[in-house]
Amino acid sequence: MDFKFFKKDNKVQQPEEAPLNYWEKESYLMALPSSGYVDVSEEAICRVGSIAGIDIVESSLPDEDKPGHIVLAYEDEIYEIGFYKGGFSLPEMLSRQGYYFTEEEMEAIAKSDSALTVFMEFPGDCRKAYHLQLKVVKAMVPDLLAMMDESAERLVSGRWVTLATESNVAPSAQSLFTVQAIGGENGSVWLHTHGLNRCGLYELEVPGSDQDNYSDHFNVINTFASILLDSKNLPTPGEGVKIGMFDINRPMVATYVSWTKGLSEYKNLNLGGLEDRKHGHNTKTAIVFLYREEKDELMRNFRKVSEFNGLWQNNPLFFISNRETERMSALARERFGMVKYMAEKDCPVLLKIALKTDHGESGDDHEHIWFELLGFDGDEFEARLTQEPYDVSAMHTGDIGRYSVDNVTDWLIQTPEFSVTPDNAYLLLS
Repeated sequence: MDFKFFKKDNKVQQPEEAPLNYWEKESYLMALPSSGYVDVSEEAICRVGSIAGIDIVESSLPDEDKPGHIVLAYEDEIYEIGFYKGGFSLPEMLSRQGYYFTEEEMEAIAKSDSALTVFMEFPGDCRKAYHLQLKVVKAMVPDLLAMMDESAERLVSGRWVTLATESNVAPSAQSLFTVQAIGGENGSVWLHTHGLNRCGLYELEVPGSDQDNYSDHFNVINTFASILLDSKNLPTPGEGVKIGMFDINRPMVATYVSWTKGLSEYKNLNLGGLEDRKHGHNTKTAIVFLYREEKDELMRNFRKVSEFNGLWQNNPLFFISNRETERMSALARERFGMVKYMAEKDCPVLLKIALKTDHGESGDDHEHIWFELLGFDGDEFEARLTQEPYDVSAMHTGDIGRYSVDNVTDWLIQTPEFSVTPDNAYLLLS
């Protein structure tokens, strides 16, 4: 894609935001069948219609001139979905962020030469829409080996997709995007997201990062993107959003500005500058900044994320949205049977349990603390507190109590090969 400019007073050329690409306008998923056979028949559409809660309004099969088309009703929303059969070749630089593949799976993926592409717009709740799209993919490709999320530039485990489609809980916000890092000269790093455009958001980026600090800058951009995806009222460019705390007295307030304006805050940028945007990263993408104090936001005095590098050693706290906390809790309870199963195999288990605080305010009156699972007794279990609570004066490290699955908000199973959480429980599937 060519880089575009507009002229102002015939003196200074200013960059112009380019139009969105097709994979940024809509969500594009490529499904790889383990058999190599791509089914685009009426039978495949019937399998979509058999998904609980889905009513197909109209449909058509693909032909030489246009893709197949499905219009369906799902949870009081109408969705239009396109699909077509095409070739596949595994890209060399495709991210696998967040997903594990066996050697056998990767060998089979590398040999795959055909895929079913399923694409759709995300009206309304993008988490719900993505969950629906996964269900359609799995219905149309029952023997799913893997899935390439073209919009997020990520390879996704077929086992994860299978488990996600069987769940009543929508995937996390972080399943909708990736944060990629590009390295340059002198240890420079350019961080940017892929996948947010399909959700109606700006892609986010942090230029001017480096090898020593990019993991902390990753946490900034990852947390900010997740919070924006769960926001009911999106902030406008330049408006501050509290995404964490550097320490007890210093909030972490982030904002974003379109790259066409934000680049002016960077001088002599050798990675992520205008030259690097001639053929990409020049559409709806925004640079993340932080505010040092309240008057910075009032004056729109943008601070580069790198200006805060001296504060990462303080072990900053990054926030999680209420919606994500509720999602994590629901998924932990839904998949709690895996905890019982693995505990019987003598795998160590940690459980996060919600304890009522002494001074909690309405809607935020529980502290979520890790316990060590000791054993089950019917539907209840015994667990030992592993850390000192902040605001639960009646309990201390080492205390043992009896709890039920209703108290659980997260869990962690330690196996010889993996640490398994509710989100990556597909690792326990063969």
